Amino acid sequence: MEGVPIGRKLDLLLLDGYDCLLTKLCHMFKTSITYADVMEYHQLVPRQKAAHVLTYEDQDGDWMMVGDVPWELFLTSVKKLRIARTDKC
Repeated sequence: MEGVPIGRKLDLLLLDGYDCLLTKLCHMFKTSITYADVMEYHQLVPRQKAAHVLTYEDQDGDWMMVGDVPWELFLTSVKKLRIARTDKC
């Protein structure tokens, strides 16, 4: 199923931040997902690696790592979310 789009909508304004978003997506897709802030933490405290990483397309069409910008800025710039395998990033 790699590369196959799955059309699901998620109201980001109802979520409290990146951790809430990550929890919601992990429940929706039954997989382990990480994002930029968590990846930095795991470099300091080694744990089991996540199978997928969360990225997003911004208004300019660039793909960015989720968690690289403050939540409020993310909400204004995100167009699409993509869950990618960590070995593909």
